[in-house]
Amino acid sequence: MTGAPPLEALTQRPLRHFTPPQGWMNDPNGLVYHDGEYHLFYQYHPDNLVWGPMHWGHAVSRDLYHWQHLPIALTPDEDGMCFSGSAVVDGHGVSGLFDGGEGLVAFYTAHRFIGDDEAHYEQEQHLAWSRDNGRSWHKYVGNPIIAAPGFRDFRDPKVIYHEQSGRWVMALACGQHIRFYTADNLLDWQLASEFGHDQGCHTNGPWECPDLFELPVEGSSHGASRWVLVVGVGIDHDGPQDSMGSFTQYFIGHFDGERFHNDNPDEPLLLMDQGRDFYAVQSFSDVPDRRLAIAWLNNWQYAGHTPEAGWRGAMTLPRELYLAATDHGIRLHQRFVPELARSVSPLEVAPFDAPLKEGHHLLATPGADLVRGALTLEPAAGSRLVLSLQQGTQQQLILCAGDDTTEVAYRREGHSGVTRVDQHFPGERRAGELDGRQIRIQWWVDHGSVEMLIHGRTRQLSITLAGFLLPHRYPVTLSVQSGSVHLIDISLDAG
Repeated sequence: MTGAPPLEALTQRPLRHFTPPQGWMNDPNGLVYHDGEYHLFYQYHPDNLVWGPMHWGHAVSRDLYHWQHLPIALTPDEDGMCFSGSAVVDGHGVSGLFDGGEGLVAFYTAHRFIGDDEAHYEQEQHLAWSRDNGRSWHKYVGNPIIAAPGFRDFRDPKVIYHEQSGRWVMALACGQHIRFYTADNLLDWQLASEFGHDQGCHTNGPWECPDLFELPVEGSSHGASRWVLVVGVGIDHDGPQDSMGSFTQYFIGHFDGERFHNDNPDEPLLLMDQGRDFYAVQSFSDVPDRRLAIAWLNNWQYAGHTPEAGWRGAMTLPRELYLAATDHGIRLHQRFVPELARSVSPLEVAPFDAPLKEGHHLLATPGADLVRGALTLEPAAGSRLVLSLQQGTQQQLILCAGDDTTEVAYRREGHSGVTRVDQHFPGERRAGELDGRQIRIQWWVDHGSVEMLIHGRTRQLSITLAGFLLPHRYPVTLSVQSGSVHLIDISLDAG
C-alpha cells in the first residue's frame, strides 16, 4: 500500500495476550479447567520460528491472563508429531487409567509422513493421561485409539461428555466434513455419524479443529438451548488473492448424542469472527458455569512470514460464548471475560458535543500500551464514520449508516517487504451489517492486536486483527466523513 507504515517486530510482549516462551506457536489445544487452574496447551515448535515438528506446549492460569509456563506436555515420537486435540477431566475413572480416582485425559492426532514426501502422510487418534494435574503426561500404551481410516486428513479430536446419552462423544475433522464417534470409557470408540458433506462453506482447504457444545439461548422464556458446532476452514492455496485465508465457521442446531442436525441448512456460512486473525478456536472443558474460548490470533496466509523477535504467535483474549436470538435467527455471540478488566484504570476522555459534524474529532489520547475501550454512538442515516483506534490509521473501523441498518468494514495497513505478507495482510474488507441505529463498540488494544465486538440492536460482529507496529500510543479519533453522529458515551481504561 502506498504510504503504508512498515511492520516491525514486536519487542515488547502483549500485556494480556498469551505468547510462547520462544519459537513458533499455532492452535490452542486441550483447553480444560481443573482444580482451580485453566490449562492451555498449544501447537508448539520450540526450536524454530516457523511451523515444524509439533509438540504440545503447556501453561496454566488462575485468572485467564497471568499464565505460568510449564514443561512441554507432549513431544513427537516414532508415531509422529502431536497435532491438535482436546482434554477432559475423567472425574469418575471410567477410563481405568487412574485406579478409581480422577485425572486429565488428552486426545491428539499423531501425524506421520509416509516416506520422504511431506505431502504423503497418515493421521490417527491417540490418548495421553496425567495423574498430577497436567504436570507430567503418559502416552497410552494402547494407542491408537482410532486407527488411520485410509484417507489423509483425519484430525483434531474434540471430546465432550454428552449427558443425555451418558456417553462420550468425539468430533473429528475428516477432509471437508465432520465425523462423530462415541465411547463409554474414553478408550473404545465407534463411528456414529457424519456431517457437513453438503452444508457450510467448502473451499480447497481442509476442515479443522472442530468444537461442539450446548448453550442456552439468552433471554428465552422457555429455557431453550441449541448445540453449536464450530469448524475451522484451512488455507485455500488455490484461492484468489483476496480470499479470507483460514477462517472459522459455525453451525447452530440439535445434537442427539450421535447426529448433528443443522437449523440453517441453506446458510452457506456463519462466521464466528469477521476479522483476519481468529482461527483454530477451542473452548474449555469442565468450566462449571460458562463457555470460555480462545483462538489463535493469526492467519495461515501469512503466519510464517510476519515480523518476529524470538517468538512468533499469540492467542486471542479469552471470551465467553453465548447464544442470542437475532432478527436473522439464533446466533453465536461473544463477550470479553470480566477477569481481563482487573488492574485497569480509567483514562481521561476528551469532552464532546452532540451531534458531531463532518470533520476529525479527537476522542482520547491514551497514555498506555494496553487500552480497553467502549463507545456507543448513533449515526444519522447516510453518514460515513471512521473510528481509528490506538494504532492510528493502521487499524480503522468504518461505519456506513442506512435508515435502520449499518454496514461495517475495517481497514488495516502495513508492509514488510515479504510478498506473502504484503499481498494478504493489508486491505479493506466488509465485515457485515448490524441492525438498528445505535451501535455499541467494545475493544481491547494490546501489543500486536486489536479485538473488537460491535453490537447492533440484536446482531453482533467480532473483528480480530493482528498488528505489527512499534508500540506507539496513538490517539483514538472519530472521523465523520459525511453526515453526523450522536456520540452517546465513551469510556477508556488502561493497564
